[in-house]
Amino acid sequence: MLYYSRGKKASLAKLHMLNDAMRVSSSKEHLARLLASDQGFYSWSIRVEPAFARTLDFLVSEGFAQWGVANDRTTAKLTEAGILAAKTLSESQEVLQEEKNYLKVAAKGLSEQLVISVLSASKVRV
Repeated sequence: MLYYSRGKKASLAKLHMLNDAMRVSSSKEHLARLLASDQGFYSWSIRVEPAFARTLDFLVSEGFAQWGVANDRTTAKLTEAGILAAKTLSESQEVLQEEKNYLKVAAKGLSEQLVISVLSASKVRV
């Protein structure tokens, strides 16, 4: 996800949205409609998967990513080691092909501004 995001970094909210879309086909379709502006911001409910959070912690502890802050939001960014590992996986024709193809579109299309709009709309709804 980070490898296909702009600047090889993303906010935690964006990563959780992408993770949700990768795991649940209805969320994948929902995100596609959101990116195409066919769906209102209010309609997305961000799910936080504890196992995914542990995966992010693992990436940081192994030196593949680092925590940061951008626009007052927690972000994760790939390190040089992370970029090299992700590039190797990205170039492989044998692993995660469907997921990589999806992320090439979704991760780049899901801007941080769109994530902020979704989060802001969710606050209004509660």
